[in-house]
Amino acid sequence: MYCPQQRIERGFTLVEMLVAIAMTAIIAVVLFSLLGGSISNWKKAEAHMNQSFHRGNLYILLSTKLESILQYDSKVEPGKYFSAESDRVLFLSYQSVLFPYFPVLTEIYLENGKLMMKETPFFWDRPNTELPEAKEMELSDHVKKLEMGYLLREKVKRNDVGKWEDHFDPDTERGKVLRDIRFEITWDDGDSMIVSHPLPQKEEKKNVRPHF
Repeated sequence: MYCPQQRIERGFTLVEMLVAIAMTAIIAVVLFSLLGGSISNWKKAEAHMNQSFHRGNLYILLSTKLESILQYDSKVEPGKYFSAESDRVLFLSYQSVLFPYFPVLTEIYLENGKLMMKETPFFWDRPNTELPEAKEMELSDHVKKLEMGYLLREKVKRNDVGKWEDHFDPDTERGKVLRDIRFEITWDDGDSMIVSHPLPQKEEKKNVRPHF
């Protein structure tokens, strides 16, 4: 009599199942760790690129402002239209960010870790013109220090290369001419930037009060 052989199917044991689950968990942890590190590095790189882009735009803005300074000779309240201190500067500019097509009184200063700019529309030939209200904007945050520098030369010395000072009062220092303004900005992360631009020089005439 013929008896067919029974086919015995062997499954996984409990130990093998536990080992497989443990290996799968280890692989998943490693993959998630690698993925998390990649995402973190990507976010850091993106933040660095955004920061570099923002500070590059800040450099262009400050350079443009210095290039467009209007040398306005005010015989009344000269400090109202120009002020050069160690941590802030005030000047008239042809270039405006907040008021297109307006000459503006520009003030740049540091306040609570933020580099600020205030623009006030200005028309010296239209005293009765109704102008928009002044506006402020934040140029950069997390700023640790702002140091201003002013390159001055003696008015009577044509070949004087000048000397950097941390302030300039055009009303009391009439014998000096302002040649350059320098911004030195330091952020909390240790990064720093220097923006400097030679100012346009006008020919000096006799019996005329020097600009700035």
